[in-house]
Amino acid sequence: MLLDKATTTGGLRRMSREELNDITPLYRRVSSDLAMARTRNLNPDLVEHLNHLTARAHAQIFTDHQRASAVQAVWRFYAYDFPALIQKRKWYFIASLCFSIFAAVYTYWLVLHHPDMLYKFIPRQFASSVNVWKSGKVSSPPSALFSGLLMTHNITVGIMVFVGGILFALPTLFMLFQNGASLGALAALMTQVHRNNTFWPGILPHGIAELTSIFICGAAGFRLAHAIILPGRLARPDAFRDAGRDSIQLVLGTLPLLIFAGLIEGMFSHLNISPVLRLTFAGINGIFWYLYLFLPRRVITGVDSRPKRN
Repeated sequence: MLLDKATTTGGLRRMSREELNDITPLYRRVSSDLAMARTRNLNPDLVEHLNHLTARAHAQIFTDHQRASAVQAVWRFYAYDFPALIQKRKWYFIASLCFSIFAAVYTYWLVLHHPDMLYKFIPRQFASSVNVWKSGKVSSPPSALFSGLLMTHNITVGIMVFVGGILFALPTLFMLFQNGASLGALAALMTQVHRNNTFWPGILPHGIAELTSIFICGAAGFRLAHAIILPGRLARPDAFRDAGRDSIQLVLGTLPLLIFAGLIEGMFSHLNISPVLRLTFAGINGIFWYLYLFLPRRVITGVDSRPKRN
């Protein structure tokens, strides 16, 4: 029986073309028989049997399609819609990137010439981590638990950077500056103690994806702030609604980058392996992520592929 096969093999996608061509006409026929049996008050057992068959067929044909459509929607969002949105809102991304780079370069120069300024940009509670980086002994075994904690932390930071856009992006600017300044200050210290050969191989493999996700969340915050401050021809609530839709999609789009960054930092970045290998990996994944984000996408038109009802 076709319904039994569809149930046991994992749905319509596992069935042959001939079987798929048969199952929809059979569903229509059984539905018609059920309607006739109810109208003519035929044997209740027959009505119950036909009703059971109709319900099972409906679940296989339409629910299976809905599941496939959900998977296709997620695929389309990450493969096309999210990169296209990044490209459409690229100036917000560039502003977020440039502001972060400015913060990093400024604090690098400042700490390099005034080492006593280090803890103006790095909280004192991270002094033990700073000392580990200074020692150059940063290798550690893979840790899935550490990866999970990092993912949670990075997602939280990204959301805070995005939500800061509601307050005219002032919190967004502060967090972007703080993020860039911490990196710049620590990089200056590593230059002073001649530990760049351990610092950058321990930062870049995961840092490219992690920082890029923060830049995108910053872009989402700037998009919100722009709509609030300069709504243009739209009423402010309408502009805010449109910006909110864009911004939420931008933040959701960073999930693969944040998951990747957490996994790599916890499982790879600090392994006791060649720095050249880690830097090579960083270069490859950096090229991959930026091609993914900024390679132009073709326009995908929606096609209604649902089974036809006669």
